[in-house]
Amino acid sequence: MRHAITRVLGLCVSVCATTIASSGCSQEAEGLRNMSECSGVIFPEGSNTVWFDRDGGFNTWTSVAVVDIPRSSVDEFKQRSGFAPFVPGVPSSWKSYWDATGMVDALANNAVNEHSAKDDKEPRRYVVIHDSGGETRRLFVRANC
Repeated sequence: MRHAITRVLGLCVSVCATTIASSGCSQEAEGLRNMSECSGVIFPEGSNTVWFDRDGGFNTWTSVAVVDIPRSSVDEFKQRSGFAPFVPGVPSSWKSYWDATGMVDALANNAVNEHSAKDDKEPRRYVVIHDSGGETRRLFVRANC
């Protein structure tokens, strides 16, 4: 009897964990879609969400995301999103936008980062592209919608 109860509980835990994990992924995907629609930041095919959060209310939302994209998609990302030229580094005032991600240390070295210099689009959006080598680039994105 005890063994049967343990198996049933194990199955319930497994089903619940799968449900929670899949709903988390769908919330991130929906969040990125909403971020794209409101801000015009167009994530390329093959993007992988590393971190996402949305906060706000009363018709104003701030979305913050960290997304990995293929290195070969960087130019397409910039063009489709309508960004002005990027310049090296990250403004020190921007770094706090990604504190909650736990990945802000990646923004310390200006030699491997570039940011959207003069983006006057509304809603306001902030983008940093981090080059850690290899075939992937990490986008740090914040959009006020």
